[in-house]
Amino acid sequence: MRKTITICMLMMVLFTLLSFSARADISGDKAVVVSLLNQDPDPALAGDVFEVRLGVENRGGVGVENFMLEFVPKYPFSALAGENYITKIETLNAYQYDSEKKVVSFKVKVDKDATAGQYGLNIKQYEEGLESSAVIQLMNIVVQSQQSAEVVSIDKTVLIPGKQDSIRFRINNVGSSPLRDLTFSWENADKVILPVGSDNTKYIKYIDVGGSADLQYQVIPDTNADSGLYQLSLHLAYYDTINKSEKEINTIAGVYIGGSTDFDVAFSESSGGQVSFTVSNVGSNPALSVSVIVPRQPGWRVTSSNSMIVGNLNKGDYTVASFAVTQTTSQISQGSSTGRNRASATTPSAPQSTSQSQGVLKVQVAYTDTMGNRLVVDKQVEMNQQNSSVASTTSGASASTTGFGRVRQQQSFFSKYKWYIAVFVVLLVFVGITWKFKKEKKLNPDYRLRDMLRRGRSKRK
Repeated sequence: MRKTITICMLMMVLFTLLSFSARADISGDKAVVVSLLNQDPDPALAGDVFEVRLGVENRGGVGVENFMLEFVPKYPFSALAGENYITKIETLNAYQYDSEKKVVSFKVKVDKDATAGQYGLNIKQYEEGLESSAVIQLMNIVVQSQQSAEVVSIDKTVLIPGKQDSIRFRINNVGSSPLRDLTFSWENADKVILPVGSDNTKYIKYIDVGGSADLQYQVIPDTNADSGLYQLSLHLAYYDTINKSEKEINTIAGVYIGGSTDFDVAFSESSGGQVSFTVSNVGSNPALSVSVIVPRQPGWRVTSSNSMIVGNLNKGDYTVASFAVTQTTSQISQGSSTGRNRASATTPSAPQSTSQSQGVLKVQVAYTDTMGNRLVVDKQVEMNQQNSSVASTTSGASASTTGFGRVRQQQSFFSKYKWYIAVFVVLLVFVGITWKFKKEKKLNPDYRLRDMLRRGRSKRK
């Protein structure tokens, strides 16, 4: 035990002698020591700002006047606008260290693309007026890559009620270190937009620096949803390896339900020189300020106004639009000397398109969609020439002059109802004979049908 105490005392004496010896060696010199006390945050984050605190001591026996410290920017560290990076310490007394040391602090920016690692922070040291003899000391700063993600885009911003569609969310890694184990989900508080075929949560294993990941969902908006903008709440969570905690990003996006629609246009009937069309809104959205237009086109002529305003059409509604439309043909041959027109073989003055030869009429439907856009839909309408009374005019003569259109209507009428007319005539004759027979029978009870037949033959003779 005594030996142990003796050894400890000898060591203390030796340490004291060495201290006095070291102090004696620098008692006549200046010995300025600059050290890194701490940094905030530690480690520094790429793309972020951190604060450096330096300790300045004089361990020599001679005081120092006007000692200068200066930060020298070097990648990945850069200066901030408005920050002072030259510090002047007017006096450092002899043996001014430990608790009496001077503390200097300043803020530095780390480059956003810096990778994780240890970097040297350059500190220039010199006495005022002796900058040529300055020395640069490196302070080791630990930099950690920053983890950061964002939901950068949605590929679909307009959805149609009742129609299944895909919507894709893109997630970007905007940090300087890889992202792992991400969880993404979304929801619509109104329950108007819902996912189909999967739930609203998807998982991502890994996104590299500068990379992205696409998450695709199948969705259907409610068939009865009102047109308008609906909010989607977006949630992204991942593990932050720097702070050792779960990080969450909550944001919102807008999706519009509504937009354009579609129409069905069909030939309805023709009478009195007017052709009627049935216009139906067969889409999923209402149409505002609907107009039906028969544009100028070869083979057809509109003798009335070529447009008709029919108002608003909700989905499933229909209306009727009528126009005075005639189909143009070639020149009819000249009539005979008696003035009676005789139709001859016609030769077209210009070649007709396939649609014209088949009796197809182009009809346009102009409307304003729920987003305020004015749109025009083109439709090809098959005209039923056999059952319609669409007039056919000749080139160089109107239908009223030649009477061709009327003749065509009459021929069409008799060809359609000739059997009804024949039956009606037979019934009329039968009723007449029956009435005549009954009348003669009242005058002469012995009157027979053969007497009527004999009288008829005698009259013919």
